[in-house]
Amino acid sequence: MSLVQDLADRLRVTRDDLPVAEVAGAAERLRTASSLLAWVMHQSSGPTVAPSLGVAASHLDHAAAALRVAQDAIDDYCCVLGISMYSDGPAPVVPTQVHRVSGVDTQLSDWWSTRISELTGQSTDARSDGAPTSAELLRQVAAAALDNDTKRLHRQLVNAGPAVGLGLAAVCPPLLRRLATDLVGHPPRLEDLARVRRAALPLPAEVLPDLTPDPAEETIARVCHAQPQRKASQPNHPADVAVTSALLVAGLLRATGRSADDLAELEERVHAAAGAAGEAAAERAKSHRAELRITDNARRRSAVDELRPA
Repeated sequence: MSLVQDLADRLRVTRDDLPVAEVAGAAERLRTASSLLAWVMHQSSGPTVAPSLGVAASHLDHAAAALRVAQDAIDDYCCVLGISMYSDGPAPVVPTQVHRVSGVDTQLSDWWSTRISELTGQSTDARSDGAPTSAELLRQVAAAALDNDTKRLHRQLVNAGPAVGLGLAAVCPPLLRRLATDLVGHPPRLEDLARVRRAALPLPAEVLPDLTPDPAEETIARVCHAQPQRKASQPNHPADVAVTSALLVAGLLRATGRSADDLAELEERVHAAAGAAGEAAAERAKSHRAELRITDNARRRSAVDELRPA
């Protein structure tokens, strides 16, 4: 076996062993677990854990993205060497969206629908098929909120179920930052907090007057990199956080002259920006490695000699 073939085999094994699918699957399971823990938190007086799991799931999504960047870097290196990396089949498909989980929905439907009824003041009828993903639910909720249609908003949230509904808290923050950036003309900072509040907060209060303001205030503060100021001693209800996040997106859509139909284009921009950031990070890492690499043979031998024990 030649050196190039041996290198190709090692690179192929390294690439295939990167746990991309496992990390993305773990993020999905964490989101499902957050639904179950939210129900436990609702029934007890213990500290909140569901938002922490949401942050952990977001970190796992970023880790999966970094692993995919590593795979792409290996692919690019192999292309330069003329090596094919897909002799054993196509790359694995990685799930990236929060989908409905029927078992979890069955266990939590009463808890979820009860809280949504308390927020909307509407009664819950027989459930029908709802949004299959949290991104689709966000579009439905934003459209209903912009039309000030509380009944439709209630129906969409109840039909989506808790697993998809709680996923709103995960998919909304990047869109909120993108919309706030478009509103103020630059990435939002502490000094932009008042302007973003004036633009985003009125709509949630108009659509759901019974919704507590704490989740909205804390979410907008985080968007502007401000320290959230808690007024209540009890943690925010996870359903309140999820619904509030979607309504804030609708509020900033209205403030920037957009509709719910523009969310798909905004999501593409967010994903493109995330991809560009990953590529920039990969380029910086590549540049740093190049700066550390010793290309002169004499200097390399000298460096090796320095590492030898006396």
